[in-house]
Amino acid sequence: GTSQFKKFSIGINAGALRPSVVTGGPNDFTKPLYTLGYGGNLKYQFTHRFALQADVLFGKLKGNNDNPTGAANRPIDEFETDLNYAASLSGVLTLGSINWLSEKTKVLPYFTGGAGWTGFKVSTAGGPKGDAQGEFFVPVGVGLKFLLSDVVNLDLGYRAHFVDDDNLDGTRNVQGIAHKDKFSYGFLGLEFALGSKTKKQLMFDNPAAKLNSILTTQISNIQTQVDSINARMSTKDSDGDGVFDQFDKEPNTPAGAAVDFRGVALDTDGDGVPDYKDKQLITPTECQPVDADGVGKCPDPECCKNMVKVSACDLGDMPSISFRGSSNTLSSDAKAMLATVASKLKNSADCSITITGYPAASKASQALCNRRSNAVKTYLTETEGISADRIMTGCETGGGDANVVDIKAN
Repeated sequence: GTSQFKKFSIGINAGALRPSVVTGGPNDFTKPLYTLGYGGNLKYQFTHRFALQADVLFGKLKGNNDNPTGAANRPIDEFETDLNYAASLSGVLTLGSINWLSEKTKVLPYFTGGAGWTGFKVSTAGGPKGDAQGEFFVPVGVGLKFLLSDVVNLDLGYRAHFVDDDNLDGTRNVQGIAHKDKFSYGFLGLEFALGSKTKKQLMFDNPAAKLNSILTTQISNIQTQVDSINARMSTKDSDGDGVFDQFDKEPNTPAGAAVDFRGVALDTDGDGVPDYKDKQLITPTECQPVDADGVGKCPDPECCKNMVKVSACDLGDMPSISFRGSSNTLSSDAKAMLATVASKLKNSADCSITITGYPAASKASQALCNRRSNAVKTYLTETEGISADRIMTGCETGGGDANVVDIKAN
């Protein structure tokens, strides 16, 4: 909220009046003169960025045709206007509260725009003042406010006043053209914030920097708590498995062994042999229990228990199929060798073969072995027309070259 800030302020100012503006435009007199102006204001700050301000301005406006450029056909040589008052109400937009480095902004640029009414009397060519007149005007301004203390600000500004008629300088239709009048006011002022001495000015408060400070403090407090917890905890990890000793249920795990969150070596197939020792990472349940290397012995299928064993087929020498890298694609040489194997099988209808690969202990290597064995089997069945029930596949961990698949007669 904004209740803890000062919002009302009053100000006084003095500066230079001139019957022209910095943006240029036509004037009824060739030489606008600088004169003294003074005024005051009352402001209410609604938010950090927006306020409403009432201004009143007093002084004189003067001009003549002493500048010969454009002085022709100007029947009146000079004028003097008493600004009995120029009162306006403007919105004030400040742009300085975006600095993340300081909670209290020291300098604020601002823009103003609003509407007003001026009362004045004019004399021309040194004559007496005419009747009192009034005209509507639009004030537009820019400036800088400097924070001198929690109570006092320095106000450096410029306002252009665009009048809605051509009576302010007592001259109309110069050179056959009606020019709506305008005047400017450059000033230096003091602004006094009203309210409790303990409150800061809302305009100069920086919510962005304050939020940044709060977040920084919270982060620092959290880091302090984390550091305190770490100081009380042991971060020793004797076996280097990534689990601190005080949480490690298996503190002597060999280097490189994969562990779970408790520091216990993984046993993927649940056969009682940890993966780093298991030569058959995925042993089917029916093939357990396993030996010390994690290799199980699968029972013969019921249909085969009473079968009469026949002598092994003599298919002669069977080839080995080589693969490259992590590929399971058959080369042209491999396909030629498999064509020879298929020819032998077709000539020996009672014979079958076993395709065996030799993966490493990792799951990825075993999966690659299965893909390569299946690639050989698929080629023999789908391309060469060999019945799938005459071909068995298997993978033996560490039994040979991981990039070679052997074909053997059963």
